[in-house]
Amino acid sequence: MMKMVYGVIVLAGILLTGGCSTASPYEYGDNWLLRENDIPQYYSKFDLFYIGKAPAGYGDTHDIQFNWTKTHTNDIFGRGVRVFAPEIPNPDVKNVTDALEYYLDHFHEPGHPFVLLAEGKAADLLYAAMQQVSGLTVKNGFIAAYLPDMKPKSAEQIAKDFSWEKLKAAAKADDVGVIVSWTSCINNEKMDDSNLNSGTYNINPLNWKTDNTPGTAKDNIKAVFYMPEHKNIFWRKVEVKNFCGAVIDTEKGVLNVDCPLPLLHVVNGRFTNNCISIFAGNIAANAKLRTETLINSREWGGK
Repeated sequence: MMKMVYGVIVLAGILLTGGCSTASPYEYGDNWLLRENDIPQYYSKFDLFYIGKAPAGYGDTHDIQFNWTKTHTNDIFGRGVRVFAPEIPNPDVKNVTDALEYYLDHFHEPGHPFVLLAEGKAADLLYAAMQQVSGLTVKNGFIAAYLPDMKPKSAEQIAKDFSWEKLKAAAKADDVGVIVSWTSCINNEKMDDSNLNSGTYNINPLNWKTDNTPGTAKDNIKAVFYMPEHKNIFWRKVEVKNFCGAVIDTEKGVLNVDCPLPLLHVVNGRFTNNCISIFAGNIAANAKLRTETLINSREWGGK
């Protein structure tokens, strides 16, 4: 009899505890700018998890954030990619970690290829969030995290930060399980960053080399920009082929970008929140190449 009473008490305690738990804000569709889990996995070459916000001067309405996100995801990567982009009003490491963890636990199918994408401060948050979650392994489908303009780091530091998952800095165009980053410097502008030095990791998105081999404008597949000032919504996405060239300055630790735009949009040598836009076509093509590399290695008994 006492065992029965004890069992009822334990069960009641479990139910009460479960009832008091807080649901994740990412359980609801309203907290995602894009959540394409209704697209069958077999249709998707890979999933794309994106963190980002339009610059302050663009506006902060839901429509602005949605169109900014769409331009940086659907309009760049095209069909055949499932996009997951949470709406995080107050981005910090915990909130980004919660969103990434929710994607991995609820929308990602084990082993299905997936790519992470963010830039600037959002890239810093996503980098930190990556250190807090499990599942970022090649076996589980992790292809690459494209994190341009995150805080400068050496390749050795990146490998150390993710030694438990055996992730590393990308060294060529088709390695997988990698972090891909560069520090943009527009038109040789002076950059005030004590972390920049000859040991800073950079990879050139025009040729996927880590040395000072120049990438020319002809190597730039296309840039894709979101221009919210246009009244016609169909003119807000602007695509420019062969937009610019770029070369790594190995001494300064930056990627020098020969940018044809006026310096009005450049802050401390960076084209604010547009380093994805500048190399959009190359990032998309490279993500597909890396994904194909993983799929082919699986078919031939590799990873």
